[in-house]
Amino acid sequence: MAEIIPMQQEHVEQVCDIGKECFSIPWSLDGVKAELNNPHSVTLVAMEDHSVVGFVNAHCIYGEGYINNIAVTKSYRRHGIGFLLVQALTDYGEQNKIDFFTLEVRRSNENAIMFYEKHGFQKVGERKRFYEKPVEDAMLYTRSLNNN
Repeated sequence: MAEIIPMQQEHVEQVCDIGKECFSIPWSLDGVKAELNNPHSVTLVAMEDHSVVGFVNAHCIYGEGYINNIAVTKSYRRHGIGFLLVQALTDYGEQNKIDFFTLEVRRSNENAIMFYEKHGFQKVGERKRFYEKPVEDAMLYTRSLNNN
């Protein structure tokens, strides 16, 4: 079972590599490093056999959470890693009085959409031509937390 922990300096290159594997426009190494010093950022990594196999990054400010990236390396998909990352981020949100998390997902990414809906996210809107490489609309999803 994967262990979910906060990202540390020694995880940055592996997080960057997973981003390159999963996204058409991944964050640069410097971009990932910058998250370590961003007071509004939380990046959690999934560790399996001393390697990062997935991560989630969100920015949290004024009780609102915005998920920037969630990714699991291809060889570890469908092993519950994504669920563990979302659950750990939700736990973080509840401990830090975050009211909700919002994210964008490509309209064509049916697997991700099913995953988010299964884990309590609800479609709340769309962003036209949000993505590049290729250009595509984003579906906007939000999950409320029980902090009221």
